[in-house]
Amino acid sequence: MNKILIIEDDPAVLFGLEELFKSENYTVVTVTNGKEGLNLALSSKPDLILLDINLPDLSGFDVCRKLRESKFINPIIMLTARTEQVDKVVGLEIGADDYITKPFDSREVIARVRAHLRRSLKDSIPKSSIMPDDNYTRKLLSIMFSDMKDYSKKMNLNESLAIELLQTHNAIMNKIIRKYRGRVIEIIGDAYLTSFENALDAVYCARDIQLKLKNYNNSEISEKQIEVRIGIHVGDVIEFENNLKGDTVNIAKRIQDIASPGSVDISASVYKIIKNKVSFPIDKKGKHKLKNIKGPVTIYRIDV
Repeated sequence: MNKILIIEDDPAVLFGLEELFKSENYTVVTVTNGKEGLNLALSSKPDLILLDINLPDLSGFDVCRKLRESKFINPIIMLTARTEQVDKVVGLEIGADDYITKPFDSREVIARVRAHLRRSLKDSIPKSSIMPDDNYTRKLLSIMFSDMKDYSKKMNLNESLAIELLQTHNAIMNKIIRKYRGRVIEIIGDAYLTSFENALDAVYCARDIQLKLKNYNNSEISEKQIEVRIGIHVGDVIEFENNLKGDTVNIAKRIQDIASPGSVDISASVYKIIKNKVSFPIDKKGKHKLKNIKGPVTIYRIDV
C-alpha cells in the first residue's frame, strides 16, 4: 500500500485530502509545518508527497529543495493557492514533479497522484528484471502528446466551468483519436499521451483535433474556448505493462511544451516521413534545445 505524506497547514484542506486518500486505500501521514514535514519525509521515505508552499517554519519551496539535495527521489506534487506563473516555474525547477493550484478537483488530484506513482514504480524496476519475454517489447511508434492551455488557471477561476470544458475536450479527443486508430496510453488530468502505428495517422489526427477545436471556439465566448498544444515524435519506444517509456515519449512531451496553441508541432523525424504525403503547408521552426533532451531537436509547425 502506497504511503502519502501531506504537508499542509490549512486544517480544512488537510482533513479533506486525508479523507480522500484514505478512501482510495492509501496510507496517509499528515503534518502542518515545513520543518516537521522535511524531517518526516527524510525519516519515513513516503512514496509521494503533497506539499503546500505557504507553510510555517519552512516554505514548501525550501522543503522541496532540501529534499532533492538530500537525494529524495520519490514524487513531490506542490498543491498550493499560489497561481503565479513564476511560482510554478520555480517549483518545477527546484524539483517538484507536478504543480496543482487550489481550489482543485479531487478527481484530478487522484489521477495525477496515480500517474506519478505508476511512473515511480516503473522507474524503480531494475533493468535486469525486465526481460524481452516478460511483458517487455520494443516498437517503432508515433507518439502524440497534447495538453490544454491554462487548464489549472481555469480550474482556479471557475471549477465547475473548468470541469465542463475538460469533459468537452475529452469527448473531442477520444472521438478523433478513435477515428485515426490511435491508442490512448495515459490521461493525466487534461494531458493525453497517445500512440499511433504510423506518422500520417498521428499528424492527421492532431490536425483534425485542432480544426475541430477551432470551429468550436468560433462559436463560444472567450471563457469557454479550449486551446490545446500538441507535439508529435516518432521513434523506438519500450512498452511495459500497457505503458510506454523512452526518449521518444519524452521528446514528444517536450515538443508539446513549446508548441503554439492551435497548431501542431512535429519533429524532423515525423516531417521526413510525411512531407511528400500531405497537401497542407508545413513550416520549419528551427532547432530547439528541449529540457532534459540531449542535443537540439529540429521542429516543424503545421498551422490550421
